[in-house]
Amino acid sequence: MASTLCATALCQNDFISKGINAEQLGLYDRAIDYFRQASASEPDNALPYLLIGKMQHKRSHFSEAAESLRQAVSLNDTLAEAYELLICSYIENDDFDGSKSGHFNGIDELERLCERAIELNPQSASNYCSMALINNHRKNFTNAINWVKKAIEIDPKLPRATNTLGVIYFNRGNDNDALAQFRKTLANDPDNIDAYYNLGVMYTLKNNYETAITHLRKGLQRDNKSIKLYYFLGIAYMQRGDDKRAIQCYETILSLDSTYLPAYNRLGAVYAHKGNYDEAVAYHQKAARINPKDVDAFKCLGKVYTDKGDYVKALRNYQKAVAINDRDHETYCLIAKLYAKQGNSTRETSSYKKAAKLGNKEAQAWMVSKGMAW
Repeated sequence: MASTLCATALCQNDFISKGINAEQLGLYDRAIDYFRQASASEPDNALPYLLIGKMQHKRSHFSEAAESLRQAVSLNDTLAEAYELLICSYIENDDFDGSKSGHFNGIDELERLCERAIELNPQSASNYCSMALINNHRKNFTNAINWVKKAIEIDPKLPRATNTLGVIYFNRGNDNDALAQFRKTLANDPDNIDAYYNLGVMYTLKNNYETAITHLRKGLQRDNKSIKLYYFLGIAYMQRGDDKRAIQCYETILSLDSTYLPAYNRLGAVYAHKGNYDEAVAYHQKAARINPKDVDAFKCLGKVYTDKGDYVKALRNYQKAVAINDRDHETYCLIAKLYAKQGNSTRETSSYKKAAKLGNKEAQAWMVSKGMAW
């Protein structure tokens, strides 16, 4: 028995070493394969899942990273780094209520996870930034700023702290203060991609697409392989009405990472916007083949088929999305709109009610307009 355990440990360590070497060589898919072999050789060890999650997070595969990191913390409830990255993955994926991942029920539970991360590593300034962003999402801006101040006390030059403060100021409506924080970040770290990204997002949300594009392109001059910059640059171009350049952005992402699902779904959205429904379907189906649990792929397919007028296929794909994650309130809202097109008021109301119960603001407003409770 002792020799078997020893052999297993050696096997796992060998896979981990090979994975780390592959990562250093930029062979990311191979690295993840080695880490997966390590986890298979010792399924109860959290380390391989942490390593996989770190790789996925680094590559902006935030949904996949959350899956791996959640497995890591389930195997080792004291793994501080896994908790920290898990919270960051949820936040980067804009999954504050668990509706995208289905991993937790509401923002209160996400806050408890963050509290656990802080408990395990009270000297991690990044954890305090995560708590600030959770409070920002709640619109508790005073609390959010206080959490950032705690992060700055630990690390006065932490780029994530000044970036987070900028995000809070922007959401509070203090545009000038937000700009000052993003510029402060760049003054301390001229190559900080997150600051360029946040500037791009800020100006896109203000419909100032030219300025957004300028900042995103400046970021790409520092890192021409930044997936997150290309991704939002594509959004800025699309909203400006330049579908051709948007497509180029997402094709560039796929040349860097052929498994980046959001790029396939954004390409599908651009082609759907152009009325090229068959091409749109092909891109969303590609995403679904790469990851059969990608809720967004099936939601997007539902939207395309709805636009095509093929309501049977639209509903079928929405139902697949619900089967993967029955807490995604956006899917129920889309189903409600589909039933509205079909004139099925009973099922329209039922679907809006499900979405409203899960916190969908649009569905709640619809229910209120009809004088209904949920």
